[in-house]
Amino acid sequence: MNLLVVLMAALLAGPQDGPKAKVSFVKDVVPILTKSGCANSNCHGSIRGQGGFKLSLFGYEPELDYEAITKSDNGRRIDRTNPQKSLILMKPTYQTQHGGGERFKIGTFEYNALLDWVRSGAPFDTAGSPRIRSLSVTPEQVTMTGVGSIRKLSAIATYSDGSKEDVSRKVQYSTQDETVVEVGPQGDIKALRPGETAIMVRTLGKAVAARIAVVERPAGSDYPSVPRNNYVDEHVFTKLRRLNIVPSDLTSDQEFLRRTYLDVIGLLPTAEESLDFFSSTDPNRRAKLIDQLLERPEYAEVWATRLSDLFRVGQLVSPKAARETYNWIRQSVRDDKPYNRFATELLTSSGGMVSNPTAEFYMITSKLEPAPIATNVSQTMLGVRLECSRCHNHPFEKWTQDDFWGFAAFFTRVKEKLGATQVVVSLKDNVELQHPVTKKVLQPKVLDGDVVTAGPDDDVREKLAAWITAERNPWFARNLVNRVWKHYMGRGIVEPVDDFRVTNPPSNPELLDALAADFVKHNYSLKHLSRKILNSRTYQLSSVPNDSNRQDNRNYSTYVVRRLMAETLLDAISQVAGVPEMYPGYKPGTRAMTVPSGAPNYFLATFGRLPRDTICERDDQPAMPQAMHLIAGETIQSKITAKNGTLERLLGDPYMTDEAIVRRLFMSALVRTPTEKEMALALEPIKGKGAEARKQGFEDLLWTLLNSKDFMFNH
Repeated sequence: MNLLVVLMAALLAGPQDGPKAKVSFVKDVVPILTKSGCANSNCHGSIRGQGGFKLSLFGYEPELDYEAITKSDNGRRIDRTNPQKSLILMKPTYQTQHGGGERFKIGTFEYNALLDWVRSGAPFDTAGSPRIRSLSVTPEQVTMTGVGSIRKLSAIATYSDGSKEDVSRKVQYSTQDETVVEVGPQGDIKALRPGETAIMVRTLGKAVAARIAVVERPAGSDYPSVPRNNYVDEHVFTKLRRLNIVPSDLTSDQEFLRRTYLDVIGLLPTAEESLDFFSSTDPNRRAKLIDQLLERPEYAEVWATRLSDLFRVGQLVSPKAARETYNWIRQSVRDDKPYNRFATELLTSSGGMVSNPTAEFYMITSKLEPAPIATNVSQTMLGVRLECSRCHNHPFEKWTQDDFWGFAAFFTRVKEKLGATQVVVSLKDNVELQHPVTKKVLQPKVLDGDVVTAGPDDDVREKLAAWITAERNPWFARNLVNRVWKHYMGRGIVEPVDDFRVTNPPSNPELLDALAADFVKHNYSLKHLSRKILNSRTYQLSSVPNDSNRQDNRNYSTYVVRRLMAETLLDAISQVAGVPEMYPGYKPGTRAMTVPSGAPNYFLATFGRLPRDTICERDDQPAMPQAMHLIAGETIQSKITAKNGTLERLLGDPYMTDEAIVRRLFMSALVRTPTEKEMALALEPIKGKGAEARKQGFEDLLWTLLNSKDFMFNH
């Protein structure tokens, strides 16, 4: 009878937590330490560890973890004679003081696995035992309907012997946005509010992400049919429908004209250009305008400035050398030089800064060293931030110190010297690079790939350039199209644009892949890529949101309103006021967009022009110095009141009525005519007044227009 009771109790209890087979240190113990947070960057996985106990970050290096647990501090963390009293069990269950608090409870799967491992003698895995090769999560994309809905993720590990294992209970789950969903230790997801996020899944140095979307209700039969101009719209609008977000309406001709001029050539349309466009009845007038703007020289100037920011032109060289580099970039864009060839010429450059301006690519630090060059190349050419793995394994990605220094080994021979008239970049004799920790001599190694060999007289950078610009490189084309997309759309598909990693997934990977494939197919043409984006309905959507997309800030359901970049803003002010800005060393009439970094200008610095001393994006957030300079600064005031400026010419024209002047100022600054209310307000301080009061009234009107949100922002 007693035996029957025991059997019945066992059946009713069901399967018990705990390992069913021999516990592996690598496959079982290390994942528990990652899952429980012990190996995180804010705990024992930090660069210095915690409490004298150091683990590898996220279980990158199981061998080092085994040494730390079983041998450091005389092996005090393992008690083989009384396994339950081992510190590796007592601390995480908070049976003894532990700064990290309770990580799991006695009797759980985690506890039993660790206990069983210690009881078996705390062995390390046998030589040649399988190691994890990849990690996958299912499903990779989840759309959850309704707050409170629940889904479950599963994680599968593939090992070096080809075997697979369901590791859903062993991996660590974390959400990028805890307000959208919460995720449990077994991969259970609960929807908290409508929105999007990603669930990170980590173990043994591997990481994957599942993309999660929560919608209140799915799109119904009343979801509108939205026209699509090209594949860009297919990918954007397909996702919007899945999220039940309706895109904004098509923008007006007035907004489209102003927006496209500013984005493509960094200038406002003249009043005459605006009237020509508005009077056209050609149904293809928008596409034809885009073609015209892409052929204008100012298009190349805009991208020369953008690429000069990216490659930090002018930071450590003479103004003359900076100007030559800018001119080389501008001519390359004007010629629509394939971007893979453009990048190759930079990567393999040598010679004097003036005679061969591509050599400035390497002048990013006062002394050319492999480490900063590797950081620069990975971020600018690949959109990958390797810097964190220079001193320790990357806290959010798979990159290790070996990856960083193997990549840096491509640049050991690069050196600079002072020539007779210019700084020269050249190659040293073959130089070895040692790993800073292991002191092992490193061979050049591409990211996620193989060691590259080269003869003593070969320039190994040529092989690196071939790998970077190869069609199958997973980062090169995506990095560039992502940056171009952000320029036109206000937000990268991967954001920040130089942070491509598994744990920072793109908001629309299908769109990113399609853009990259099209870019490669069309010979890495920046102009083709720009044309494709500009002709999409997505780019031409109104900036006015509707009820369904008011909270959307990542799916391009509406045009992102953003402040003009510093050069565009200053050029627009000069254009409307009719008074060019003066730059030391440059002839009158020079546009801010064509002045390489280094020419001092308070306005440009205040409004976010980069000093280019570090790899970073422009800060487009408003600041108090900007507001003060607009209200009372010299730049606007001096141009409004200048001799031979727009106002003086208009006021001196006997054929221009006050109403005509108001319309001309509105059209020049805002690319539209004033409303009846705006016309009345503009004329009120002018009517019946003398010449001086009339002049003051129009100066006030122009000051108001140049300070308006309609002028300061692209919309």
